[in-house]
Amino acid sequence: MNRPTDLFFVFAIFCPKRPPARLHLWLGRVFAGGLLFATSCVTPYNPETAAVSPRLVVEGLITDQPGPYRVRLTTSAAFANGSAGTPLGVGGATVYATDGQGRRIDFFESGAGNYFTRPDVRGQVGRTYQLHIRTTDGTEYVSEPEPLKPVPSIDDIYWEYNPSAKNINVYLDLTDPPTPGDGYLWRWQHYEQLEFCKLSEEIPNSNGDRTSCKNCCTDCWDIIQCFTCVNIAGDQFVNGNQIRRQLITTVPFSSFSPYYLLIEQRSLGNNAYRFWSSVRAQSSATGGPFDVPPAPTLGNIRNVNNPNERVLGFFGASGVIYQPYWVDRGSIADLPAVPPPPDCPPVVGPPPPCFPCLEDFGRRTGTRPPGWNR
Repeated sequence: MNRPTDLFFVFAIFCPKRPPARLHLWLGRVFAGGLLFATSCVTPYNPETAAVSPRLVVEGLITDQPGPYRVRLTTSAAFANGSAGTPLGVGGATVYATDGQGRRIDFFESGAGNYFTRPDVRGQVGRTYQLHIRTTDGTEYVSEPEPLKPVPSIDDIYWEYNPSAKNINVYLDLTDPPTPGDGYLWRWQHYEQLEFCKLSEEIPNSNGDRTSCKNCCTDCWDIIQCFTCVNIAGDQFVNGNQIRRQLITTVPFSSFSPYYLLIEQRSLGNNAYRFWSSVRAQSSATGGPFDVPPAPTLGNIRNVNNPNERVLGFFGASGVIYQPYWVDRGSIADLPAVPPPPDCPPVVGPPPPCFPCLEDFGRRTGTRPPGWNR
């Protein structure tokens, strides 16, 4: 807290010619105001928050690539008295999609809240897909019909090194078709081949402790991706022309080894583009005065019998292409950033038994990535 006398010295220095009598009167007034300001208190404000009940959250997608496809059903975290709970998977539901031509595509439960189609299922461009859900209490939900639009090919993928940041920007170009209203979404996955699949605390190592690693029994890759990134673009200003220098991701320059990316380009219908635009606007808000006001991002799911129920999430249909790409970090005429030390020191004694590659959807796989030639 500032002292009132600090104010007096400041004003006295800048007003040296004020007559003494008036100066005393003026300082007295300033002292009173400064004392009032200095002794004012800030009263904590604890706003009352209304309890928010959990809501159904739906995530799902059908593409023109081979299945299986996944639909995920969860409940949003309940919020009351400033604290949020944990979202839970919704099990026991009947989940299927229709394609507008009488075909039914069933989703089968596999784990809490996760429903998968059979691997031989494949969406078709030009058809319209609609999701149907019936929960264990008989409540029925349905999505708006979503058209599966074709996706154009990628013209080129290239990268540029940023020496000041010690990283690499990866871009692509594509040619938008002449039809208006096309939208695109891009995602990427980085596959890192593993040498070790399990951390063990039972085997001595060269550091003198008992923390070491078990080799993978088979080929295994960790999958690194950004689950919260929303990278989209529309053709409002470039319809029928080329979209150039679309930034896909930034790659760290931590070594000279090649860096593998699997780049996904997805077509978006009008509803899907509006949904992802809303998600991007909400997720990119920084708390500034010109941010988009926070609001629920509603999707295309509704309760059949209760239109007032707010359902979150989106079920979409998209044409998709995947393009593997290697970033040749060895061609950079610079020294890489210092990589982290290895996690596993050498083992003392006989090597431990290997550990299997445990599949984890979107995080770890034993399936060789497309275009992996190392």
